Amino acid sequence: MPWLKHPYRHTASEMEDLSYPPSGGRVKLVLLGILLPAWILHAGATAWLTEQAIWFGQGNSDIEVKGATAKSLGVVYSCVGLFCHFRWCWGLVPVYRVYHTGTVVSLLGIITGMAFAAWHAFF
Repeated sequence: MPWLKHPYRHTASEMEDLSYPPSGGRVKLVLLGILLPAWILHAGATAWLTEQAIWFGQGNSDIEVKGATAKSLGVVYSCVGLFCHFRWCWGLVPVYRVYHTGTVVSLLGIITGMAFAAWHAFF
């Protein structure tokens, strides 16, 4: 059995936990709501500007991609950073309208960016 896996929790309950705002204090707001998203957004901007990115895989199967695929992954990285920002900054403030809207838009950006990255990489 995995290290922190609870035997009675399933994927549906994990997804339900993501639909509610997080709990925490100022440390979580600063670390997960500001610093982590800034680092991820920097990686996304770097991937967009240099047109080089790493497509993370399972284990040691990371791939360095270039061109339009890297730009699409830069959008994905940026949307992941925005997801972290909206979840742990605006969810802890609490400004729930910005939290819900930003979370949904960033998740749609992740899905769209991954679709474009797959399109450019494989077709």
